Amino acid sequence: MAEPQDPERDPRWDAVRAAARRRVPTPPGLVERVLRAVARGRRTAVDVPGESGGLSVTENVVARLASAIAAERAPDGVLVSAVAVEDDAVQVLVSVRFGVAADAAAEALRQRITAELSRQLGVAATVNVHVVDVHPG
Repeated sequence: MAEPQDPERDPRWDAVRAAARRRVPTPPGLVERVLRAVARGRRTAVDVPGESGGLSVTENVVARLASAIAAERAPDGVLVSAVAVEDDAVQVLVSVRFGVAADAAAEALRQRITAELSRQLGVAATVNVHVVDVHPG
């Protein structure tokens, strides 16, 4: 039986070792974008007052809550594509089925999300619903 070759001496690894020695530059702006994303995820979006103290809710939590509400309460023919907190408002991107009145459907969803966020958080939130696509029936 042949002895297994030591992987450290395998010449096929020479190219890998050479690549590992080369410095790979960080793409311009990458660090700043990552730091902004991390800070955004931790930024307080809502301060909820309570009887025994306050509660600070992060943007990420508000976005997740709004996303769940949007998926649950979307009118027929409306598909929620994305939900985020940007510019101090909940931004909801949706597509509507061909034939659905886009403005009316977006307004209905906006009202439903606004009411439910207000009920669950105890404070009013600004919600914008943007129709970004139309899909076939």
